[in-house]
Amino acid sequence: MMFRSFSSLALSFVLTLGCGPSASEYLEKRTNPQYSSTHGVEVFFNTSRAVNPGTQVACSNSYFLNFGNMGTLSGSCLVNVPADREIGSLPFGLGNKEKSFQFLEHRVAIQGKTKEEQEKLWWKRIEEDPFEEVIVFVHGFNVNFEEAILRAAQLKYDLKFPGKVALYTWPAGGDGSMLGTFFLKNTYERNLVSARSSRDSFKNFLKRMVSTNKKIHLLVHSMGHQVVLNSVSELSREWGDKPFLKELVLNAPDYDTGEFILILDSLLKSSERITLYCSPGDSALFASAQIHQTGRLGACSKFPGVDVVNVNPIDASLLSLGHGYYSSRPILTDLYQLFLGLGAEKRLFIRKSYGNENYILRN
Repeated sequence: MMFRSFSSLALSFVLTLGCGPSASEYLEKRTNPQYSSTHGVEVFFNTSRAVNPGTQVACSNSYFLNFGNMGTLSGSCLVNVPADREIGSLPFGLGNKEKSFQFLEHRVAIQGKTKEEQEKLWWKRIEEDPFEEVIVFVHGFNVNFEEAILRAAQLKYDLKFPGKVALYTWPAGGDGSMLGTFFLKNTYERNLVSARSSRDSFKNFLKRMVSTNKKIHLLVHSMGHQVVLNSVSELSREWGDKPFLKELVLNAPDYDTGEFILILDSLLKSSERITLYCSPGDSALFASAQIHQTGRLGACSKFPGVDVVNVNPIDASLLSLGHGYYSSRPILTDLYQLFLGLGAEKRLFIRKSYGNENYILRN
């Protein structure tokens, strides 16, 4: 049965590629073989977080804070990604590099360069990358700067993605107080305001990314949809009917279902395909629905033109609250196939559904 599945997958590649490169040549081109052992991964970032001028300039939580300012800053961080770890986990420390994520280089400020010059160099590296695709990743609620960087590095490594990964990190995270730790509702409300106030910043960033003519895979998680969806909708109305995104991938979106319906037409015009990973067992979104008194997009509902994939069977753990599945092995396996351009019905471990979703991802 497994042989048939992989045979069908290979046949799909051949039919899709036509007279172009063979399936093996195509896969070779878009798979980074270095990511089979512990390796350094460079994560490009753009952020609207405020910085602490009283501390060392670095890829750190002490420099990039959990609240915002009126400007943005771009840079990159070189991260050691260990091969010997559980998929989706982010073990961090100064011990064994084979088992721990570590920051290797902090490419935040270039000596002798103004902010504007540094910005131009940042975009030049994106534009001159020989791989034609780029992943733009936007994280969710209560994620500090370091965690956002490590997660982006993990995604790039585990997807064996050969192109650039550009993280947009908005001012999320707690205030560091004991009270904030125990009363997450306060942190949630602050993060929500921060996310919504980051929309213009993200829209400008995405608009500039579109101008690179890269094929953009926009990958979003949780409250990050508060940053992204309205921005994409506005940009779509400015752009016209031509899609400027290759893939728009929504993971556990903490976003009002009714508001999504209102902007759906413009979102459909923005992207060649929209995929929504959702779960009716998402406890974090259940709590969000109680706060907002409205349905949340990530709890699963069908929408015309959107591939809605129910992932509840693959993430029902108490630890993740059914909300952290986007970095897990089953989702990464599906994302890899999705970025290849395969339709949902052709991807491994997906079956059709006649419930509140189009498809179910099997465990």
